[in-house]
Order: sequence, then structure tokens, then C-alpha cells
Amino acid sequence: MLNIHTIPRAFPLDDDVTWNNQGRLSIPNSHLASWLLNTGSLTQRLKSRCEEFRVQVVSQRQELATLEEYKQLKVQSAQQRVQNWQVREVILHGNNQPWVLARSVIPQALCEKDFLDLGNKPLGHLIFNDNRFSREPFQLLCMQPTSQFLHAYGLPHMATIWGRRSVFRFQQHAMMVAELFLPQAPAYRENDVEQ
Repeated sequence: MLNIHTIPRAFPLDDDVTWNNQGRLSIPNSHLASWLLNTGSLTQRLKSRCEEFRVQVVSQRQELATLEEYKQLKVQSAQQRVQNWQVREVILHGNNQPWVLARSVIPQALCEKDFLDLGNKPLGHLIFNDNRFSREPFQLLCMQPTSQFLHAYGLPHMATIWGRRSVFRFQQHAMMVAELFLPQAPAYRENDVEQ
């Protein structure tokens, strides 16, 4: 298990990260595209690729999201208060390897009702088993990971890593889920088959 106390920030949110609307980035192959653009449950798909699946919670707390995240969520400045939001960051492991970093920006109201006692349960289980949630189109990210980032997670070198994010809406609520596919993730292995 990764020592989460040595990780300065799980999800890289610095100024070098640029999210692009779907269709603006050229995805290098159809296998990777099938992972980035699949609208089904990522949790279920990852589970089908491994014998052991685990969610490691890095943090979940009332916290401000970034201004750019609020913009995508269409949150007015009056609602951009710490007590209105929880930011949850997790690592999804397959066969004891870190496969995906996920960051969710969740309205506090959902954390007190629909997502109460989420703990180390996958958020995807709740969203995809509840047809009240509708997903908006993906935004994609292709970034060059820093050596510090790779070292913090004990990851092998990789020139670029890919991520995606989307907003889910339910009644008056909006939440964002962003996922970064780490170098050992099956998204990069075309010969990987579902079990």
C-alpha cells in the first residue's frame, strides 16, 4: 500500500494541466480511446481486469475546489464555500498496483444523504446504480508526468499519461469526477483481456 502521507497532493492540478473538450485531442489508439470515452462504470471495468480490486482513500474532506473546477460545475461564486463541498481523492488498485487516481468534487448535501458513509467504497458503484445521475461529455487530458510525481507513487517512467473528467448532474446538484490513468493501468495494454 502506498504511504499516502508522503504524497504532497494526489491529483496534479498545477497550471501545466490543460483539460480539452472531447474531440480536441487525438487519442493515439482505439484501445486507449475505449477507456477514455467509455461511459460505463470504470470501477466495473477495472474489476474485470484483475483478481483483486481495492480503493485507497487518500483524503476526503470539506475543501474548496479549484476555480476551474467550479467553472465546469457552473457553480456561482456565492456557493464556492468550504462548507458546501467535499473533495475526495482515491487511488484505484488492481492486483496491488496503482491503476487510477480519481478526484471527485461532491456537494456537501450529497455527502450528508446519498453518499453518507462512503468510506473506501467506490463512488462509481453509487453513481452507476442510480439512474438519477446524468453524465455530461468528457474532457480529456494528456500530460507529461514529472519525475517527482512518478517517484511519489513508485511508478515506472512514461512519456505521457492520460486522464478524463466529467460532470454528473442530479436535480439541483452537480459533481465532478476526474480520473488519471497511471502507467500500469490496463488502458495502456492492448493485449489485456477481461477476466
